[in-house]
Amino acid sequence: MKSRNASKFAWFGRWLVGATIASIAASPAGATFDAAVSPPRFELEGKAGEIIRQVLTITNGGEQAARYDIKTADWYLDANSRVAYHEGAPAAGSCRPWVKIERHQINLAPRASRGYRFEVHVPPDAKSGECRFALLIAGAAATVVQPGAQQIRIPVVGRLGVIVYVTVGAARPDLRLASLAIKKVDGKPMVAAEFVNLGDAHGRVFGNLEAKDAAGRTFELIVQQSAILPKGRRTLRLHPVDYSTGEPRDAPFDPVAPLHVRGKFQFRGGGEVKVDQVIR
Repeated sequence: MKSRNASKFAWFGRWLVGATIASIAASPAGATFDAAVSPPRFELEGKAGEIIRQVLTITNGGEQAARYDIKTADWYLDANSRVAYHEGAPAAGSCRPWVKIERHQINLAPRASRGYRFEVHVPPDAKSGECRFALLIAGAAATVVQPGAQQIRIPVVGRLGVIVYVTVGAARPDLRLASLAIKKVDGKPMVAAEFVNLGDAHGRVFGNLEAKDAAGRTFELIVQQSAILPKGRRTLRLHPVDYSTGEPRDAPFDPVAPLHVRGKFQFRGGGEVKVDQVIR
């Protein structure tokens, strides 16, 4: 018999995978970019003067041989908390000059995988802090013919981004819960927690809260998995999960305020905050 926690994390894993797949933009009809990378991100630690060596696995899931172009980029979170890339010369303060990649182009046979090596050379005089960059894996440009009288040809390039964090020296996150409230997201009420990071490395929040709404329904709220950057502030959604059938599923109702929530959030790098309050 599966435990409730095992069911919860199996369901949560499927929810995260679905969110990742949905974030990949659709290409015009007929275009394919069937590639995968593992792991989807790296969270590394190093010290001044150290060389950090890692391997990324790239898989061609298609039925034809594929060529991939690989390069580094800076990245940041835009106003909507989405990852955006800066691909030109390294930005001011960028650690991309520390990074050495195996090669800029690889070829993969159909259904094949290979390890791709990269290194981070932390300078001897590097101060405590966090180095962040991305590895961009792009498929060779293809041409898609759109049906219609004009037979328009559209160049299509698929791309994946792998985020890399390197915590240098004594850098650590310092997360604080700033607020817990019900907000409207896409026109629907959603429980959201705002966190601030006073530290000098990124942080993550884990955990779930038990909740009871004004209609007397009980459910759990699972926190969204997203990084909170140093000196940054971020609002994370709490996803309602219903256990009334004995198995976790998306709550088939919109919670009615006010909600009484109890539980705790745990932080990557240590620390936690307990919650027991009514939110409106």
